[in-house]
Amino acid sequence: MPLIASRWKLLFILGTILVSGFIGVNYANYLVSSNSIRSALINNELPLTSNNIYSQIQASLLRPIYISSLMANDTFLKEWVVDGEQDLERITRYLTEIQNKYQVVSAFLVSANTRNYYHAEGILKQVSPNVPKDEWFFSMSSHDKNYRVDVDANEANRNHLTIFVNHKLYDFDGNFIGVTGLGLDVVNVAAMIERYTENFQRDIYFVDRQGYIKSHPDHSMIDRVNILKTPGIESVAETLLGGDQGFLIYQRKDDTVLLSYRYIPELDWFLLVEQTENSALAPLRQALYINLVISAVITLLVLLISGFTIHRFHSSLESMARTDKLTGLYNRQFFDALFGHAMDNVGRHTTRLSLALFDVDHLKTVNDREGHLAGDRLLQSVALLAREHIRKNDIIARWGGDEFVLLFQECDAATAVRLMDRIRQRVESSIDTGEGELRKSISVGVAEFESGDSCESLLARADNQLYEAKRQGRNRVVG
Repeated sequence: MPLIASRWKLLFILGTILVSGFIGVNYANYLVSSNSIRSALINNELPLTSNNIYSQIQASLLRPIYISSLMANDTFLKEWVVDGEQDLERITRYLTEIQNKYQVVSAFLVSANTRNYYHAEGILKQVSPNVPKDEWFFSMSSHDKNYRVDVDANEANRNHLTIFVNHKLYDFDGNFIGVTGLGLDVVNVAAMIERYTENFQRDIYFVDRQGYIKSHPDHSMIDRVNILKTPGIESVAETLLGGDQGFLIYQRKDDTVLLSYRYIPELDWFLLVEQTENSALAPLRQALYINLVISAVITLLVLLISGFTIHRFHSSLESMARTDKLTGLYNRQFFDALFGHAMDNVGRHTTRLSLALFDVDHLKTVNDREGHLAGDRLLQSVALLAREHIRKNDIIARWGGDEFVLLFQECDAATAVRLMDRIRQRVESSIDTGEGELRKSISVGVAEFESGDSCESLLARADNQLYEAKRQGRNRVVG
């Protein structure tokens, strides 16, 4: 009855600890995780998304910018313009080759002298300062950089919206003589942004320096919606458009929006990456509900299993404390207790006491050649044979590794040697050696208790005898 009461008390304490622990951990985890998610979004995730997109945009534009720079520094192009633009076929063939080689929508050249707009099919038109669509060309000469990225309708491609990489063209004396460059299909850029939005599960779009949305998954907003006049983001729009990169927070209806922004100099646009707190915390709330359910199930299972385990634990604890798991013999710790008790009885209940220390020969070689499982099976076989061939009141234990110890009570050294030699012979004859060349055997050292002996001194003498057996060639008993 006291044992049963003790078990119920243990289960009650365990249940209380589990319930308290799960409630405390889940509550603390929810509070900490909410702040951690918000901090991670602000400091890591949104800026990292922005950086990743910026890197991909740079990679997408770097090649066209590089190609336009090569065109602007091409000796042929410079000489053709300087020489008076005489051979139309040569320039169209050159632009066609560029367009086909680099898989772009168009390749073009606009001369500052004749104002002719050349493309792969010939002369498209003459640009004029009086035509608004041609203003881009007349502003290039005063542009502070050698190249500029513009988004405009491509007259050479049925007015499809195109991203143009325009690069200044200079003669050999450094005089401005025109503009050359490439056209990229803006649909590809829009598709790229939609892919980013889907991959990162965040709102991603671009605005120009005036605040107009230039690229957005919702195409109806492009060039129509200005963030300076959009409820919510208008509160931080001026800060955004006046900066270079950073992080802002604003309220939109009943939700808080976390906004990371970055200026893209290649496009002269701002990249905006937004995420609402509600969407960011949704996985956390779902995880909280799941954790509560899991916690309840775990608590119930632990209490049920614990009751069964405690019962088995009490029954197996004693065996675990004194038995070697591999061989089933006593372990060294329990043998020490029995050995000490036997030594105390010498002269009172026991007249003679002998100790045999033996190990398995070549166990390391067996492990190396046949594997550790084969070595374990060899140890088990030796242990079984030894246990079967000892007397009822003798004590055998695994001493450690490949060593075993046998305590013979009411036995002198000579008798102990004979008993151990019989075990040695049984090991040699009974254990299958398989196809290997090594014989399976044991070496044994025997010592008899002498007046004044301690446990340590008797073991030491037996160990010396074991060493002598090994020195003499193994597979023998020395006593």
